[in-house]
Amino acid sequence: MNNEDRQSLLRRRVLQGAGLMVFPLLLLVLRLWQVQVRQGPEHLRQTQRQCVRPIWDNPVRGRIFAADGKVLTDNTSHYDVVFHLAEMRQPGRSRRTKAHVLATAMRLAALMECENPLTADMLAQHVRMTPALPLRVFTDLNALERARLAELMPLISGVELVPRIERSYPFPAVASQILGVAVWEKPRTIDLNDMYSRSYAKDELRGLSGLEAAYDQALAGKPGMRLVRVDTMGYIHDDIGEAQPALNGHDLHLSIDSRAQRVADRALRGYSGALVVVDIHTGGVLAMASAPTYDLSVTDRNHYALLSVDEENLPLLNRAVNGLYTPGSIVKPLVALAALAKGAITPDEIYDCTGRYMVGDHPIRCARRYGHGPLDLLEAITVSCNPYFIHAGVETGIDVLNPMYAAAGVGEKSGFDLAERYAGIIPSRDMALRHWRRPWVVIDTAFVSIGQGGIEITPLQAAMFTAALANGGKLLRPYLVQNVVSADGKVVNNTPVVIRHRLPASPEHLRLVQQGMENAVAADYGSAKELRDAGIPLAGKTGTAEVGPKANRHHNTWIICYGPLPEPRYALACLIEKGDSGGRTAAPIAARFFREWLSAGEDLD
Repeated sequence: MNNEDRQSLLRRRVLQGAGLMVFPLLLLVLRLWQVQVRQGPEHLRQTQRQCVRPIWDNPVRGRIFAADGKVLTDNTSHYDVVFHLAEMRQPGRSRRTKAHVLATAMRLAALMECENPLTADMLAQHVRMTPALPLRVFTDLNALERARLAELMPLISGVELVPRIERSYPFPAVASQILGVAVWEKPRTIDLNDMYSRSYAKDELRGLSGLEAAYDQALAGKPGMRLVRVDTMGYIHDDIGEAQPALNGHDLHLSIDSRAQRVADRALRGYSGALVVVDIHTGGVLAMASAPTYDLSVTDRNHYALLSVDEENLPLLNRAVNGLYTPGSIVKPLVALAALAKGAITPDEIYDCTGRYMVGDHPIRCARRYGHGPLDLLEAITVSCNPYFIHAGVETGIDVLNPMYAAAGVGEKSGFDLAERYAGIIPSRDMALRHWRRPWVVIDTAFVSIGQGGIEITPLQAAMFTAALANGGKLLRPYLVQNVVSADGKVVNNTPVVIRHRLPASPEHLRLVQQGMENAVAADYGSAKELRDAGIPLAGKTGTAEVGPKANRHHNTWIICYGPLPEPRYALACLIEKGDSGGRTAAPIAARFFREWLSAGEDLD
């Protein structure tokens, strides 16, 4: 091999060696480019997931006010002691820090002369799950305990006295089913697990029933958030950027009159039933009581669970909204309007009540055993004569009665603030086929003409059609929340007056029915004469519905009324389960309500 060949071979080997050296360097450069440039954002995100944590701060929940400005649901500060573990860390192994934390808890318990609630297991779980959050050790400190703590707290790093907001109720057994319960739950904040490996949030109040549930989003507000950098143990190292402050919840201002509500709740003590009072011109609910009820101030989740299984008293059931009842004679004014509209009866037509009405071979008896004798429409409303209204209803027919009941809101949810489970049952030919599996027959019309058989309503529905009878035929949408107000005092939402339907009746016919209801109170023989004790002039109609099987039959008793006459402002419906009669049971309760509500200056406590 000559020199040229050797040099050529050497050059090839040098080039090969250089190639072998350069190629890995090129691969390394390519990999570095891929990691640093192309995959840089992803690695940054992964790093952020590992060392950055969002910490959520709860807003203050909105309050609930009555129309007269009294607070019905408030927020009260309770004071707790928390440990900031990052500030209590000791040099060396983590067990030294844990021992220091446990010893500090023992020391504080001895100082405040109370039990030490902190255990090693509780501490270990907190360190494992939420080390960046304060560890809540002592709760609900009284004034003496806070004073004792103040002596020692400045000498111990990481110990802080912090307020905790809880719901409170100035009138704890008033409007319980309306206001409802808010309980502490695991947070339902925005899930940031795609951005961070873990986020820390405290338990938050969530509405479980009543307005607390229906307006939970408005009351709750929006949580604030701050980003913190944590070390390998999960303890906070420092804050990142500017914190987002929490937005406190909106306040609810109700149509409820606090005095009316307290009187209504008190009037139902010892009964099972409901009482609803509405403004006949707006549909705003002034009072809504349901009994039996419960005390909001002692209701936590466990106690609430016990109430929910009380099937005998059903204290959680808002009977005013979700109790379905056979109405009895309170629907007779609607039957009269339908019969007058069709021309099935005239105001002066005389009907001879003999004490019963025969439908084929089936007698339907009058409440007065031997009958009322000859009477016209006004007298029939005054004394609530069953045979008269059966005659009127049968002559009118279900195909005319049904639209009148529908216009009165029977069989239709009202659009109320609180959840309505049932629309009620409206009598119709279709209902008979669907529920009874048979055609509608005349005796069905006879029974629904006196509020029995295939018709069921809620006390709220009764109050609203009573308001329609009083205001000229306008069936309004009921509401509880007059307006929603933000934490800075701005009105976020205002509830308008909404006319849902109009009763298909002329002003002349409405005035006839109103006159009959006025006579039912004013006349000595009127079925609602007990309302004369109300202290204001009222028009009313009683109802007594037979319910249950023959062996266990009982009466659900009603009164509907409006006043004060001659320019009414309020309509009331009261239902008492297992009463005697509408006149003897429900009417005195309604009279007592108006008398006590409108007695200025009387102490209700």
